[in-house]
Amino acid sequence: MKTIQEIMAMGDAMTIHQMLTTYKQGFKKSLEQTESEYNPMRHRVMDAMKRKDKIVKVPKTNSNGVAVTDRDGNKVYRNKTVPRCRIAVPMQRLICERDVGFLLSNPVTYNIKGEVDEQQQKLFDEVVNIMQDNKIDYFDKRLARELFRCCECAELWYIIPGMDGGADELRVMLLSPLKGDKLYPHFDDYHRMDGFAREYCIRDEMGKTTLHFDVYTSTTLYRYSAEEGASTLAFIDAKPHGFDRIPIVYYRQDETEWECVQPIIDRLEDLLSNWGDVNDYFGAPTYFFKGKLKGFAEKGEVGRIYQGDGDSDMRVVSWNSAPESMQKEVINLVNIIFSYTQTPDISFENMKTLGNNTSGAAIRLMFTDPHLKAEMKEELFGEMFTRRFNIIKSGYALKVAAIPQRIADKLKVVPVFTPYIPKNEMETLQLINLSTQSKQTMSQEDGIRLNPLVSNPESTLKQIQKEQENALATSMYASAMQQQGTGED
Repeated sequence: MKTIQEIMAMGDAMTIHQMLTTYKQGFKKSLEQTESEYNPMRHRVMDAMKRKDKIVKVPKTNSNGVAVTDRDGNKVYRNKTVPRCRIAVPMQRLICERDVGFLLSNPVTYNIKGEVDEQQQKLFDEVVNIMQDNKIDYFDKRLARELFRCCECAELWYIIPGMDGGADELRVMLLSPLKGDKLYPHFDDYHRMDGFAREYCIRDEMGKTTLHFDVYTSTTLYRYSAEEGASTLAFIDAKPHGFDRIPIVYYRQDETEWECVQPIIDRLEDLLSNWGDVNDYFGAPTYFFKGKLKGFAEKGEVGRIYQGDGDSDMRVVSWNSAPESMQKEVINLVNIIFSYTQTPDISFENMKTLGNNTSGAAIRLMFTDPHLKAEMKEELFGEMFTRRFNIIKSGYALKVAAIPQRIADKLKVVPVFTPYIPKNEMETLQLINLSTQSKQTMSQEDGIRLNPLVSNPESTLKQIQKEQENALATSMYASAMQQQGTGED
């Protein structure tokens, strides 16, 4: 396989485009298919060609509502289309949202590996500040949602001039097929990403669309474009992007989060829709009347009486048994969907049965499965978040702070994920108190940081120290006054 340098050396824009876009590894399903599964209004049960409406024969009537008959006096019938019940369940959306919530509800933090000097500590703090300036905690959730939904996305880091002549700033952009981006990573023979191409369209104020094709290498950004109606790409320019590596983090998974249960979701929707059809026919009371009906009660009438002749008989048509098997199948299908996607069923109906006395250990056991899933997701996100940190570190060291590369390369970090779990705060506070009292197993500062009721540990710690100093000063003053009074006596 040719390296990215060999491909870019070819020079011809269309050849480069073909070389970078032809051999991309595909997915199990196309984006159109996965979007049809994600959007409830595009589910199979909503398609009139797959779940066809019923056609029934009804008597044909004229404009006065009188039944039409043929020459022999027989009623004439016509075909009437009866819409069927269609119930689409947004399980796919729920699975994605739960995965994002458990993985990233608690912000990802970064720990330094090994010992660092003052300059490296400052570099670490600046990189963290850059991520905070880019609101990275919210960006991570949008990124994960795009990945779980369409199986690939990327984050692009770029450098822009600072405001009012200030220092250059690092910014991030989310690249996603849902936003019209076509992503083409390129790997060498050792499966290392040595290049990345992005194809996208831009529409100007006049409604004119221009196709763009950008190629990133470890040092350079190559830009190509094609005006609306053009059949070939034209070279625009090539310039350094300001990093010592490709400033893109590419995320990919082979299938959506719900792929393994998609047939079960289809079955659940068919079952619920069929159940709805049955209720449309049998949900309201149906009467069987034998003989001649002389009078019928009005809607909502109290003490309703139906009158018939002497030989008449009237009965309510009802099922001898409720459709319990259908209800049990719905419950089983829902449980299978949640179980095989490792998604907790934390609906209000389920959670209200737990009460408020559930221990923290019991809660942790209940959420073992989604936590295992979140830890498996760290396999991808941990690697990519480490790459993100190194990209920001590279851009800041080269373009903003002019830090030598040998110093920046020694700064290593590990992203720390904390999957979400409901907490029993009373139990946590009791454990902290036991750990910080007579036989201490943690410091007072650690206890304050772990306290779920404290929002600003640093400020709280300073306030406690100040209160302790004031209390000590007051105690010493009172003791001195007491000794002075004793001496006077």
